[in-house]
Formats: sequence, C-alpha cells, structure tokens
Amino acid sequence: MRAAILACSFAVLIGLIYLLWQHRFEVVSGSCTSSLSDLRAGAPDVASGGVSWRGSADKPVLRLEVDAANQKLVHRIGIPDCGVVKFLHLRLKLRADALLPGKQVWEDGRLLIEWHRPGGEGMKIEAIGSVRGDEIKEDNFVVEAAKGGAVPILRLEHLGRSGAFELQEFELREVRETVWWRYGRWLLAAAWLAWACALVRSIQKISLPRALGASAVFVTMGALAVVPGPWRIQRPFGDAFVIKEIPQSANARVQPQVQAEAARQIDPAKSATKPSTAPAFAGPQQALGKIPEQGGLLLKAKFYLAPLRPLLHALLIMMPTLAMAWLAGWRPALVLAVMLSIAIELGQIAFGYGFDRVDVLDLLNDAIGIAAAMAVAKVYVKLQAGASNG
Repeated sequence: MRAAILACSFAVLIGLIYLLWQHRFEVVSGSCTSSLSDLRAGAPDVASGGVSWRGSADKPVLRLEVDAANQKLVHRIGIPDCGVVKFLHLRLKLRADALLPGKQVWEDGRLLIEWHRPGGEGMKIEAIGSVRGDEIKEDNFVVEAAKGGAVPILRLEHLGRSGAFELQEFELREVRETVWWRYGRWLLAAAWLAWACALVRSIQKISLPRALGASAVFVTMGALAVVPGPWRIQRPFGDAFVIKEIPQSANARVQPQVQAEAARQIDPAKSATKPSTAPAFAGPQQALGKIPEQGGLLLKAKFYLAPLRPLLHALLIMMPTLAMAWLAGWRPALVLAVMLSIAIELGQIAFGYGFDRVDVLDLLNDAIGIAAAMAVAKVYVKLQAGASNG
C-alpha cells in the first residue's frame, strides 16, 4: 500500500511540474510586442553592403550575405515601443543558405540580444540562435533580462566565409511570471520534500530530521540540474508555453518618456520626438567575437572545463550522494541518486536538447560517481563501527 501511494503521488508531482512550468508566463495586453513586419517598418534604411530586406511588406525577410566586398556582417535592430523589460517570449525562424562557417565555432550566422541597462550602465549579450550550411531552425522560448530589467536590441551577425544568413520569421512579446509559478513553485518544492522524506523513511527507519536533510539535498539538486535547471533560456515542455493574455495593469508598462530616455542612452541616434519608434544605429558595427558561455554555474563549468567533463559529471552526482548517504544511509542515497541522474537526462530531453552519445557517457559517469559515493559511504560506516567497538 505504501509503495502504491508513493508511486501515485510521484505521478501527481510530475504532472504538477508540467502544468506549472507550461503556465509559467503570461502576457500583458498592450505591452511590448513586435513582429518582423514591425521591425522592418521601424528600422532605418540599411546602410551597409550585404544586408538587405526582401519579401513583401507583410512578410519580410532580413538577409545578410557575405561576398568579397562584404565580410563579417553585423546588423542591429531596435524594437519599437519596447523599453525596460524583464522577460521576452520569442518565436523565430532562421535560415542559412550555403553558409560556410569560419575557423572558430561561433563564426556562423547568429542572432543575439543586447541587454542594455537603463542609463547606459552596461550591456550583456545573449545568444539565442545560430545556423550554418543549409540549416533551417525554428524555435520558441523565453529570455530573461538581468535583475531589474533591461532594454533589448536585436543583433544579427554573419561571420561565415560565404553564403547567406536570413531571419525569416520573428515574433516578440513581453511576458511576466504568473502568480501560479511565483508561489506555486515553493509549494511544489515542499511537496517534493515531503515525498522524498516519505520515500527515505520507507527504505530505512531513521529520524525525521535526517530524512528531511537528505530530501532537501535531493530537491535542491533537482531544482539546480533538472527544473528550472541551469539554462539561461527558458524552454517549454514540448512545442510551446501556454501563455495567457490578461488586461493591462496600471504599472505594467514603462512610461513612454522613460522608454525614450532609455533608448537615447543606448544610442544617441534615437529621435527624442519619436518615442514609439525603434532606435537607429549609425555607422558600421563591429562583430563581437566569442560570446561568454551563458547559463548557471553547472553549464559554465562543463563548458570552460570541457576536458574534465567526465570528472565533473561524476563529482556532480557523487557529492550530493555522499551527503545523502551521511544523512540517511547508503540505501536511500542510492535510490535518490539514481532518480536524480535519470531526471537530469530526461529534463534535457523534455526541454528539447535531445539525447546523444555524450549523454550516454554522462550517465556512465554518473554511475561511476554514485558507485564511488557508495564505496566511500560503506568505508565510513565500517570505520565508525570499528571506532565504536574499540
């Protein structure tokens, strides 16, 4: 009976994760929205060679094409009526046309967002898509500005040696987190804590504080590595988030004069008399080169310490497994660690990152890390027992 209850409640908790995550965002009516047609209408005439608008007025395409006279193309686009925002929901379609990448891995066709702090206090770059060869990539996701919000600017770069890079479709909406997510995630975390505690105590009879401690390690690792996870870009489970429109609130939008001032801080070419248009960018733009790795500490460690990835993956699961084994014993720790390892890979699949041979190796490294933690835990138990007998 206890096993059946645990299994049923586990299924319910998984379902609640899905529902809360899919309903994480809502859009405010009258807030910052733009399509590719809006960007075309609000953009200045293209002044640099190799960059052109094609297609019809209601279905434009922005094309960057490299040739002998035009290399390392960069084009920036301000977003009309968009001031300081916190979250943006994006839907886009990128296409490469015989795009031969350069020597560096980032030298292809790429779409980025420049996040400008109000008052010109700095800028952060976020890569949101890239293509090469004859790739076509369609995507939708939510990006988050730095704490306190920022003003977004689109940036397209063609750093390949030949071919073309096109932005064929683009939609943008300002969104915010729903009440369900802001408060429900804490209730859900508490429910997972209670479930893990019940599981631990069903495997091994230990005190409630020790069971809660091991469960807290499990839930914390789940939040860091599974959902929400270490990802900078927030992706839905499946095709799209369920984003509901709600009436505009009095404080939902930045005032037009604040928007205009923010845009002027980004680029002085912004007209002070036209706060509803996008900022213009005069003169040639320089390519940014390599973009620092984005995401949480776990992703950055994997990227910057790539040669040590097997060791890092083993340690990632070994350390919390040791903590759970010290708190609750090796049997509950083994069960929770295996669940956590599988959940990490399933989470990546659910967010659309796929599963390949690298992920198989990650699972093998997880197994090594768990086995090492179990060995250390058993040695520790034996040493403790020897010390007690002595």
